[in-house]
Amino acid sequence: MPPSRLNDLAETFAASLADLTPIAERTGNYIHAPVVARTYISDRALPAALVRSARAVVFRRRAVVVVREGDGYRHIAPGGRLESGETVEDAVRREVLEECGWRLGALRPLGFEHVRHVNKPPPGFPAAGFINPILVAEGLSFHRFARDMTQSEVGSSLVAVARALRELPEWSAALLRAARN
Repeated sequence: MPPSRLNDLAETFAASLADLTPIAERTGNYIHAPVVARTYISDRALPAALVRSARAVVFRRRAVVVVREGDGYRHIAPGGRLESGETVEDAVRREVLEECGWRLGALRPLGFEHVRHVNKPPPGFPAAGFINPILVAEGLSFHRFARDMTQSEVGSSLVAVARALRELPEWSAALLRAARN
């Protein structure tokens, strides 16, 4: 899609979010540039051209998979960029396996994260932001050796939901509350 059409699509989608209230907002870096990410719980159709990556909240019985990053940061939304020709579902399954070692069962949509660069976006990214769908999944089986050790994630563990709600950053706790409903 030409950059001008992609920007128009991103602007239209961003404007359509006015009727939704995010459950969480956080700041961070994406491709070494500052971003603001707002998380929404919604079954709204997402324009495929704006989807960059996909994430999942992974449950196993009464526990949730908590990911630990190299800098010690912990969260419940493993996932990553879609590869060429890959569906959201395929990307989530591949990324969760690479990052956490979990094979996933059935997936169900939960919502999405709308990410906007604070300053000028890197080449190929629309100024009005991009989207990361968020799914909920059951962890079927753990495969330690399936992990890609070149990733920024250094590990993951199963944590009781009640404990995760107490210990995780607020955006992860808000996402967890929404995912378990």
